[in-house]
Amino acid sequence: MKFELKGAVNYLPAITYGKMKNSYADIDFNYEINKNNDIDIRLQDGVELLESGTLFEEIAAKADFVKTGMEALNLDSKAGGDSLEDENRRDREIKDAPSTDIVRNAIKKAGIPLKVITTKKGVKVDKPVKITYRAGEENSLNSHIIYVSEGSELTLIEVFESENKENLLGLQTRVYVCENAKIKLVRVNLLSESTDHFDDLGFHLENDAKAELVQLELGGKRSYVGVRTELVGRKSEYRSATGYLCKGDSLLDMNFVTNEWGKKVSSNMDASGVLLDNSTKVYRGTIDFKEGAKGASGFEKEDTLLFSPSIINKSVPLILCHEEDVEGDHGATIGRIDEKLLFYIKSRGIDEKAAKQLMTEAYINAVTEQIGDDETEGKVIKYVSEVFNDEQ
Repeated sequence: MKFELKGAVNYLPAITYGKMKNSYADIDFNYEINKNNDIDIRLQDGVELLESGTLFEEIAAKADFVKTGMEALNLDSKAGGDSLEDENRRDREIKDAPSTDIVRNAIKKAGIPLKVITTKKGVKVDKPVKITYRAGEENSLNSHIIYVSEGSELTLIEVFESENKENLLGLQTRVYVCENAKIKLVRVNLLSESTDHFDDLGFHLENDAKAELVQLELGGKRSYVGVRTELVGRKSEYRSATGYLCKGDSLLDMNFVTNEWGKKVSSNMDASGVLLDNSTKVYRGTIDFKEGAKGASGFEKEDTLLFSPSIINKSVPLILCHEEDVEGDHGATIGRIDEKLLFYIKSRGIDEKAAKQLMTEAYINAVTEQIGDDETEGKVIKYVSEVFNDEQ
């Protein structure tokens, strides 16, 4: 079966100056897909995996409306070009275009079945559910709904792995967190440098619901990550910690959008990472205070360390506000390696390569330590170490 994903994704809720090309990403994936994906799922008591049946249909219908972060736009124009006129025309089209979930449409067209992971009402699952996705000779494509029932708690750890071949690993997930429920979602990208990747994620939170996202983007050739969070319920809370490592000629394009609707909701988005070689990274982070979100708060920050003059780095922190009684702040820190610090480390008998590795590990470990699972943390530490061991 053919899987085609093409269009403008990861777009900002408010369009920026077109010439900077920060407002969206153009994606163009074309792969053959086998429905028999290589997935290892380790469930726990109180958690069910559904692929059919009455409960499956009820949950699928309830979570069907949840939007995800890569949601794309219907664009009529196919015109390219880098002139200011071309960019302005493209931006006008984006502003006027209706949105569409091209990821979900492409997954359905490829015949990939939906899976539902759900907790039982009121059950606090004391051990993490673990899922490992692998791409090898066959590409891997998946579509999930995670339904955290009222009063329940769940930790879900997902790891992405691949062989060093030209392949695709893609996932779309809609997370519905019911009243007084809580989820900790951990996602770890340990893909090879030859793998294309997309991770399209959406959260919907009801009253007093809590969601925590711990995310590590460490591998892949072209990676597109979108996370959209809808804080609808009163006093719902969302926090995310994202770590990234870009190397070689890799591309990492990220879009985080948190919409705050309910009264006294709160969000906190932290991102930090390291860029090496000729890599490219785009980070878009938006907090949107909607009218009526009285007493809401939202904070975001990004910290990026650059190790090469050939890097392309773009950071777009954004706050939109339609309500007066809110508290918000945002910012981005971008810096190159401190030559004085590097000199000091080298004076202690540590060569430059080892010094870069130490500083990279410090950035990544700050997020890794939040995983809370020794097995998964060990995989991350090993992966980062091998990045530097493989250098010539």
